[in-house]
Amino acid sequence: MRTRDYLDEHIAEMPLVDHHCHAPLRLRQQLKAAHLRQPFTESTIPDVVEQDVPHTVAYRTMIRWLAGLLGTDPTEHAVLEARASYEPPVYHRLLADDARLAACYDDYLYDEERCYTPGEWAELIGRPVRPVVRIETVAERLLPQVGSWDELRGRFGQELVAAAAGGAVAFKSIAAYRSGLEIQRVDAASADEAFLQVIADLDAGAFSRLEHKTLIDALLWEALEVAAELGLPLQLHVGLGDDDVFLPSSDPTLLRALFHEERYRHVPIVLLHCYPYVREAAYLASIYPNVYVDLGLTLPLAAGEAVPLVQAVLGLAPASKVLASTDGHGLPEFQWFAARLWRATLTRALGALVDDDLLTDAEALEIAAMILHANAERIYPVERS
Repeated sequence: MRTRDYLDEHIAEMPLVDHHCHAPLRLRQQLKAAHLRQPFTESTIPDVVEQDVPHTVAYRTMIRWLAGLLGTDPTEHAVLEARASYEPPVYHRLLADDARLAACYDDYLYDEERCYTPGEWAELIGRPVRPVVRIETVAERLLPQVGSWDELRGRFGQELVAAAAGGAVAFKSIAAYRSGLEIQRVDAASADEAFLQVIADLDAGAFSRLEHKTLIDALLWEALEVAAELGLPLQLHVGLGDDDVFLPSSDPTLLRALFHEERYRHVPIVLLHCYPYVREAAYLASIYPNVYVDLGLTLPLAAGEAVPLVQAVLGLAPASKVLASTDGHGLPEFQWFAARLWRATLTRALGALVDDDLLTDAEALEIAAMILHANAERIYPVERS
């Protein structure tokens, strides 16, 4: 049996612990094409969804693969028609089964009217769904309820501890979107001043979301402290994402101050997505014992270069420091496609290393298992217990 066929046969059956994803929107049986296309771009411009997404490698591959699963013609229209013939619970389970999902860690994005709750999603797909706590969301909810930085700090820590007691498996920060990744230590006086500035904006009706760098930095250090006490990982968004991210501020090498804190060296810090800073993230994972790299959103959006991207990570980062996620969001097809793409990409990337006599078949399968599930099972508390 050829190496690629051998690897494909075994990798195709490996489970995926999807450690970064989002509960899907409540499923409509008859969707328009724009709904199916939307998750395949981070643009909010309608013309991009209408005119550009259908011509991406990722979307065309998804349509062809999904048509094969549904037994229909590989056209967008045929896929939408076939999709509409399924009841939502049946369709969700079909995709989850084919994706070989073992568990989903849900960074909950929307309200219950728009998307399934974690409990509903778990029932739909027949897999455990565990919450991930976005720290900026917690802070935004608390700001109208507190009168000082000290009070916010105390309530914030209590909320994180309570979330962990309720089953949360990680904390997550989107500082990359809001204020950038050059995280600095913040003294109490500066944090209090930043808090008062944010509250003034809130009182004046000028507050839409938390973007004050000093306050975000202070809260991230507080979250890291709680993560250290509880033994939870901290996920950090890096690189591409929503179209309001300023890419130069999302370079993971800006996190130097955080990585150099020996006090937190036992806290797994997971760098999510990472494009275009894939090599930088791999380098960081190679020199810091608690830094992990994941290509989540990168793989399904940059499907045409998925293999060289994974090879770039494995070229420098230890395989024990690489994880796979889908960043599934919007519709369940995106998560399903990303899971399939991860396996196809690992087969080709690892197969090339075997062909070059850099790995054996057995080593390639061991690395695939690490990336798809074993590393997540090691660093996240639910899978450790």
